[in-house]
Amino acid sequence: MPIENSQYSKEEVSSAFNNQASYYASERGQSPWFRAQVEIVLSMLEAEQGLILDIGCAAGAEVEALRARGFRIVGIDYSAEMLRFAQKRSSALDGVHFCRADAESLPFASASFDHVVCLGVLEYLSTYQHCLEEIHRVVRPGGLTIISVPTRISLDRISHEVCNLTAVPLWRGMKRLMGKWSSGQPIERHWNRCIPWRIPKLLRQHGFRPQSSAYSGFLLFPIGELWPAAHLRLFQFMERFSRSRLIGWTLSQFLASARKVDAE
Repeated sequence: MPIENSQYSKEEVSSAFNNQASYYASERGQSPWFRAQVEIVLSMLEAEQGLILDIGCAAGAEVEALRARGFRIVGIDYSAEMLRFAQKRSSALDGVHFCRADAESLPFASASFDHVVCLGVLEYLSTYQHCLEEIHRVVRPGGLTIISVPTRISLDRISHEVCNLTAVPLWRGMKRLMGKWSSGQPIERHWNRCIPWRIPKLLRQHGFRPQSSAYSGFLLFPIGELWPAAHLRLFQFMERFSRSRLIGWTLSQFLASARKVDAE
């Protein structure tokens, strides 16, 4: 399987999320796909307490659920517009603070957080290494870290690849025949998706002890675009297999929790 690295610059990511901030503030938090991820995160945090660093908090959709469990929260994001919505959304909550920060260079003292949640961030970085190093630095020994990354092996990913190998060349050929072919090729962009079974080893290499894992978010292109109601029913059915190694790989997101190894 080819190596993937994110080709997005941080400025591109920030600009894109600034433009999507209103959607994240009004709709994303109600998405069943997002809510399913949050439920998995909360189950991984069961019996935990203390101060959480929420890396990539976006418009703060998960903050209310975390605060309801008694956690104090510091949310960071690289998008100023996302933070504006997050602050507005959480203005009535105590124990919640936000600031703009880079996930690869966190402006916090070492061992200053009890736990870290990092959802939907790593795929936009060219390598996971620097972010994991920073998470390891700021979380206390024994603290729990939870990450979520899209996978390279989901059915949605495979269906997109099949489409790119079949329908896309056919469409380009038709455009060429109609005289609409352009010699200029767009730059291929992609996320830095993970291979799930490599994540535990990666976490160990960065000083963590893996605890649990799950999959979430059944997507299947192009059903989501052509038949949304059926797509939702498929998602609801498949989500029950989120903890299954045999079937879970078909889902689009991989979530893993790990504890920082106590200093010897």
